[in-house]
Amino acid sequence: MSDKGSLNLSPLNRVLSPPLNLIPPNTPPNLFSAAVEHFTSIPWCADLLLSESPTVAISFIPQCFNPASDKHDQFVGATLNTPHALRHMLCFFRPDDARHLRDPTRPITRVSGLFALGDGLCGYEALLLGGMTTTIVDETLGVINELNTALGKSDSLYATSSVTASLNIKFLRPIPAEGEVCVTAWVEGVEGRKTLMKAEVTGPKGERMAVAESVWVAVKPKI
Repeated sequence: MSDKGSLNLSPLNRVLSPPLNLIPPNTPPNLFSAAVEHFTSIPWCADLLLSESPTVAISFIPQCFNPASDKHDQFVGATLNTPHALRHMLCFFRPDDARHLRDPTRPITRVSGLFALGDGLCGYEALLLGGMTTTIVDETLGVINELNTALGKSDSLYATSSVTASLNIKFLRPIPAEGEVCVTAWVEGVEGRKTLMKAEVTGPKGERMAVAESVWVAVKPKI
């Protein structure tokens, strides 16, 4: 990329997580509690959030659903954030052990996101548009580096923003346009500024509905 027309892609640190005492300024007061209330009212989602096996899950709202301003994260955080589209989004992760959070040298490498989808996201009748499936996968992949930045992990990857370099997705079965899905993303490896990741979309019974492979690249302060 050329330095001409450079953009400011500095990390915004908009992760919202009261359990971690991460509360960005100008966050809507009920954003986190409303998402927790919604997903814990659905048995299979509650099982994911409240199970303590293998360790306790820590929930958070990602940056894309808590925009810093009307010039940031508007596609997911504003355009899709309606009762007929993306009604709620809540992510969670499980530290490997009690020291994991506090150790700056050990990043979080696996994150899941719960999405409450509305009927306004259909393509064919009652079926989720493929582009929307790609969107929720892409957002969940991006949450991994974003979370590690918010947690102060020391790798140079987390001192700047990362962007999608490639995303290959396979659709395994139709996804209902209205209801809840879980997207889980994890790191397969790191090569310099590149983070190699995979993801899967699952439903209430754990059935896989889509899988993806992706490469993300940490950008320099100016691109």
